[in-house]
Amino acid sequence: MKNAIAILGLALLVALPVSAATSLTGKVIALDAGHGNGETGAVGVCNGVEVIEADVNLAVRAELKALIEAGEGTVHEVAQRFSRQDRVADAESAGSDVLISIHHNGSTNTSADYTQSFVTQKNDKIFAGYIHPALVDALQLPNKGIKNDGYGMTVYGSLPGVLTESYFITNTDAVCDFLDYQSGATNTRVQKEAQAMYDGLAAYFSANTDGGGGSKGRNR
Repeated sequence: MKNAIAILGLALLVALPVSAATSLTGKVIALDAGHGNGETGAVGVCNGVEVIEADVNLAVRAELKALIEAGEGTVHEVAQRFSRQDRVADAESAGSDVLISIHHNGSTNTSADYTQSFVTQKNDKIFAGYIHPALVDALQLPNKGIKNDGYGMTVYGSLPGVLTESYFITNTDAVCDFLDYQSGATNTRVQKEAQAMYDGLAAYFSANTDGGGGSKGRNR
């Protein structure tokens, strides 16, 4: 009888699912939801209802955080401070491997819409080379490419990072789509964007097993 119980216990143990490691296992991803802390960012309107960029940025971060944590990664939510330099310092102090600063563009032209990303350092461009194409593929918007720039968060520190402008929140279709998302719709831009960023992260860490040489052990 004891032998039968032991065999049954072993069978149950073998049958239990084992959590498989992913390329994100053990990685710390800093997610910055652009603006906030009293700063709205761009503002779009759908049928008289306003949507502020800061809320869209937070929604994408929440969706992406859930995906990363399901993939065995760790998320550091960057504090929404006025200074971009302080935000980067916050990400670096958490021992983050990479940083994504989530933004959505704005224009007085409510039909304007395209995907663009911004980098400064060489390691930013390598990292963005995984995130940006995934966004373009998922959102199917005109691709304005990865632009080297000197004003965004990627200017500061040595952490591989990218500032994304996945689409225009002032675009009427995008605003209405976000309101649909808030009402419980699936397969919206928010969800597509978050999944694309996750896919880009997974590919990046698969190709750069050391995390690309982030803030850990590196100085600018």
